[in-house]
Amino acid sequence: MLNTDRTMQEMHDRYDALGRQLTGLLNDADIQGGGWTHEADRNVYGSLTLHHPADFGVTVAHHNARLAGSAGRRLTVDGLYPREFHGDRAPTITVGIDQPAAWLARRIITQFLPAYMNVLPRAFYHRRQEERHRAGRARTNRSLEKALPQLGPGAADGSKDRTHSYAYLHYQVDRKHELCRVTTSLSDPGTTVDLTLGQVPADMAARILEVLNPAPPLEGHIMDAAPALGGAPEAVSAPRTIVGEVLHGACGTSVGRCPGNPGYDNRASPSSRR
Repeated sequence: MLNTDRTMQEMHDRYDALGRQLTGLLNDADIQGGGWTHEADRNVYGSLTLHHPADFGVTVAHHNARLAGSAGRRLTVDGLYPREFHGDRAPTITVGIDQPAAWLARRIITQFLPAYMNVLPRAFYHRRQEERHRAGRARTNRSLEKALPQLGPGAADGSKDRTHSYAYLHYQVDRKHELCRVTTSLSDPGTTVDLTLGQVPADMAARILEVLNPAPPLEGHIMDAAPALGGAPEAVSAPRTIVGEVLHGACGTSVGRCPGNPGYDNRASPSSRR
């Protein structure tokens, strides 16, 4: 009968030793600036993880132990990725389980790391993008909770950056108790919300639609326009003055020489020359 605990301990010790060898080789070669560490897992087939201080890593695992022949005696090399990453990963490689640690390290360096390092910038971008989206959803949820406290964390999974919330509101309509359901579904960045309402009282529904109306109707009374003076538009137009034109007043003289003008010169009038 298989002693699972003893087998897992043996595999842990075996892959812990392999991990020490691999990290020593990677650090001695200054691969990606060095600083590699390792962690051996506890399972019946054996696996380990090589960690880099820049928050990426490589896994070495005996996945196909149940396969017959040489196919069941190969280690699979894969990479660690942020959980937010949803793109194509670097191809995995396999190495014979009986190969020395130096051969495995060389295969990791030359066959796996080049493609893996090309994928990592996009993977880290996806993580930063999701962090921004989580912050945006958290801000939107706080705004929604401020407007309707019943939509708080207790109404869903409790996380601040959740995408869904719901609430039940009690109203009395025509002496009957109505239960209004409110459901919110946020977009990934939290910039838009799918708002679902059920059993909303009619007057409240009308008020909600008024808020949503981008061009509310104008209110007031339409009045007839006042007719132009004398029926002619010219009668109410402003006086027009042309530069250089001499204007005459009621006395038949230039405006500047009318008797009513303080600057009137009697000698310039026709009667003064008679």
